[in-house]
Amino acid sequence: MNHKFTQLDREVLSKVGIAEKEALQQLSLLQKGSNFTKLHRPAATDDGIMSLTESEVGNYVSVFENEKRNFSVARFIPASGLATRMFKFLHYFLEKYNPEKETLVSYLNYNKSYKLGVFLGGIEKFPFYKQARNAVSETENGTFKTDYRYQFIVYIVKILGNLPKALVPFHKYKDSVRTAAEEQLMFSKEFMVNHKKMNIHFSVPPSKTAIFKQHLSKTIKKLEAYNVNTNLSFSNQKRNTDTLAVFQNGTPVRDKKGKLVFRAAGHGSLIGVLNDMQEQIIFISNIDNVSVKKYHVQLARYKKMLAGLLISLQHQIFNYCRALNEEEEINLIEIKAFVQEKLNVEVPQALLGNKLILFLKQKLNRPLRVCGVVKNEGEPGGGPFWVEKNNERSLQIVESAQVDMDNNHQKSLFKSSSHFNPTDIVCATHDYEGNKYDLTKFIDYDAYFTTQKSVDGVAIKVLERPGLWNGSMANWNTILVEVPSRTFNPVKTVNDLLRPMHQSQ
Repeated sequence: MNHKFTQLDREVLSKVGIAEKEALQQLSLLQKGSNFTKLHRPAATDDGIMSLTESEVGNYVSVFENEKRNFSVARFIPASGLATRMFKFLHYFLEKYNPEKETLVSYLNYNKSYKLGVFLGGIEKFPFYKQARNAVSETENGTFKTDYRYQFIVYIVKILGNLPKALVPFHKYKDSVRTAAEEQLMFSKEFMVNHKKMNIHFSVPPSKTAIFKQHLSKTIKKLEAYNVNTNLSFSNQKRNTDTLAVFQNGTPVRDKKGKLVFRAAGHGSLIGVLNDMQEQIIFISNIDNVSVKKYHVQLARYKKMLAGLLISLQHQIFNYCRALNEEEEINLIEIKAFVQEKLNVEVPQALLGNKLILFLKQKLNRPLRVCGVVKNEGEPGGGPFWVEKNNERSLQIVESAQVDMDNNHQKSLFKSSSHFNPTDIVCATHDYEGNKYDLTKFIDYDAYFTTQKSVDGVAIKVLERPGLWNGSMANWNTILVEVPSRTFNPVKTVNDLLRPMHQSQ
C-alpha cells in the first residue's frame, strides 16, 4: 500500500531524526513481514565450533595476559532493559489473587503454580528479602494485615519491577548486597584491568545516566582499593534508531493527538553504540549473566581465552592483509587455507588469480568476533548456524524469530542445534593499518524481522532491526568456541537467582 505522510507526521519524523524515505521503507518492511534467514545446518563441534583442550585454553589465556597492554580494551554491557520480565509470573499472580477471599496456600493448591511455589519456597534466599521484608506494612500490634509474603510480592513488583534490571539486587553477601551492575564491575576487574585501569561502557535507559553514576560510585571506590581506576561511560539508545509500528491493516499507529508512535527497535539498534566506541578490543556481555564473586576468577579465565584467541587470529589476519595489499611475495594456497579453515569462509573453487586475491582481501579485511557458545540446555534464545545467502554459506548466530517456523525443515534444523549463544563475545574493530571500521558497512540489512505486540488490547506489528550479534554482525569474520555451561548464568526470571551460581553460601 502507498502511504502519504501528513505535515504533522513530517514534523514528528524530523524531531525524532528519521528521514521520510526511511520511514516509508519501514512501513514497506512491516507490510512485507519478516525476511527469514535460510538455515543450511546447525554449527557443531569441528563443523564451525572449536573445542579446545585445557592446554590450548591456557595458551590463549597467556596470549591475552601478555599482549593486552598493546591494545586499548573496553567492555560493553547493554543495560537498558527493565526488570519487568523478571517478575512476569508475579505480575500474573497479583492480577488473579484476591487476599480478601483466599489464602496463598489455597491459591497454590488450586492453581498448581510451580514458579510461584519455587519463589515462595526460596523467599528468604533472595538478595532483596531483607529490604522487602522491612518494607511491608504492619498493624499497630505488630501482626501483619495479610500474609507478609503477599505484601512482599506487591512490594517487589511495584518497586523492583520498575527498575532497570541492572539495578535489581542480584547477590547477597555476609555484609552487603550487589546489584547486577555492581557485580559486573567487580567481575570485570578479574580480566579487564590494563595499565591499572579498565574501561566499562553501559548503554542505559534514557534519563537514567545520573542514577547509574550515583549507584555505581561506591563500587568504583571499592575498586580503587584493588588499585584499579575505572573509566565508566554511558550511552542511551539513539532516538533515530526507533521504528514505526502499524496496525494489522498496515496503517501507522498514532497516539491520541494523532502523532506517529515509535518503538525501540530491539538490540540491533545498539550497533550504533558499539560503532561509537574507539577501543581496539571490546568484550560484550549481557547485564544479567554474572555469578557471585567466588566464581569470578575461574569464569574470567574463559574471557581471557576468547580474547587471546582473537589476538592470535588478528595477528595472522593482519600479516596476510599486508602481504596482499603491499604485493609482497604471497602464498595464495596458504592464505586460502587460512580463510577457509580458521575463518570459516567458503572460497569458491572457480576463483583464481586477481579475482581470488580480491575475494581474500574482502574476507580478511573486516571486523572479527570470537564468540563463546555453550551446550544447548533448553534456554530461550539463539544459536550458531551455517546460513545460506547469495550462494554463500557463513557462520551466523540466529534467533528463533529469524526462522520460518511454518517451514518444517527450517524448524527442524533450528530445533536440532547442539549449542547456544550466551552473548559472550570479544570483538576486534580496527583494520591492519590501525583504522577503525565503520561497523554500519557490515550489517545485513535484510536480517530484520517483525513481531506481534498489542496496545490497549489491539494487535500491532513492530519492526526489529538486525540484532546486535545477529544481522548487525552478519558480515564480520565469526569464530565460535565452546565454553563451559557454568559461564552462562542468566537471570531471565527472578527464580534464577536461587540457582547455585547466584548464591554466595
